[in-house]
Amino acid sequence: MSTIDRYIFRQMIFPFIFGLLVFTFSVTINRILLLTQMVLNKGISISAVIKLASLTIPDFMIITLPVSFLLALLTVFGKMTQDNEIMALRASGISIFKLTKPVLLFALIPLSFSILFSFYVAPRFNFFFRVLAVKEVKKAALSALKRNSLTNRFGNLKIFVKDVNADKSTLKGIFILNKVHNTPETLIAKSGSIKYNQKLNTLSFYLKKGTIQNQNPDSKSFWLLHFNTYKINIKLKGLSFPGKNSSMHFLTFSVLARKYLTEKSPEMKNIYLAYLYKKIAIPAATVLFIFIGMPLGMLLEKRSLFLAISYTIIFVVIYYIIFTSGFYLSLRNQLNPVIGVWGADLFLAVSGSVLYLKAFLK
Repeated sequence: MSTIDRYIFRQMIFPFIFGLLVFTFSVTINRILLLTQMVLNKGISISAVIKLASLTIPDFMIITLPVSFLLALLTVFGKMTQDNEIMALRASGISIFKLTKPVLLFALIPLSFSILFSFYVAPRFNFFFRVLAVKEVKKAALSALKRNSLTNRFGNLKIFVKDVNADKSTLKGIFILNKVHNTPETLIAKSGSIKYNQKLNTLSFYLKKGTIQNQNPDSKSFWLLHFNTYKINIKLKGLSFPGKNSSMHFLTFSVLARKYLTEKSPEMKNIYLAYLYKKIAIPAATVLFIFIGMPLGMLLEKRSLFLAISYTIIFVVIYYIIFTSGFYLSLRNQLNPVIGVWGADLFLAVSGSVLYLKAFLK
């Protein structure tokens, strides 16, 4: 590497790390707020919330790594342009193509880590998040159900139990006050258990040998139902991943590839293919950001970190809208996965080509 290459490389380190910290923290705020609600509503400990929040970071870093790289490009080349360093380099015969070399070398860092997180790390951490979250919710639920006491930590349910076995997640002597369509309902059961339903993302109370009493206040009608088994589901917030194919978030690239190759259903093959492309397309944006960040930084009229962040957010928002729209249309088999998933990267490629050419001709 030449002196100029090392200079550009070193200049990019601080804004890249700064952007990575800021953007990663920013995108985790929503999940942190949901986890905080779990502390308040479900009694999960603060230490468990910290562990859960840390498990979501690899999934977010798949995109924050390329975004931070774009911010570093805009900051460094904006600064070099305003300090007339770019003009001096061009006057000495160094073209924009030669300046791209250290940028490409630096791009290998966010690109490699983004691929690593996308292919292997994030799916595993997503799975660990779900396992730990379910464990903590069950633990908090059982701790809320104290012997011979009434608790109202389960939404509209008020639950009284005579005995609780936390190790086996079993209950005895259960009395539940519930409301169904604003009509009070009383459930009494000899025993029961608590289980987590991953498909429905619910905490389920399985009741055995009991009765349901329901009285309509308006008509004064009353009915009594005896049951051998009865189930009550409580929807959990903060644990689910978007979409009906949430289990895809737990699959590594190699597992997805095997499922795609062995799948016979055309619809499912399309879904697997869309997720495979997604794992490649987002890290690939790192390279495409070179042809946006470098020329845009050179074309900035004044040096400003705020301006660099603003341009970064604008391009990322546009990229996100195009990508998510195309991706979900691909999952619904309304759009070919190649077009749906790679459309956002194509937008970056076209925009980058125009900006790069404009900076070259300037």
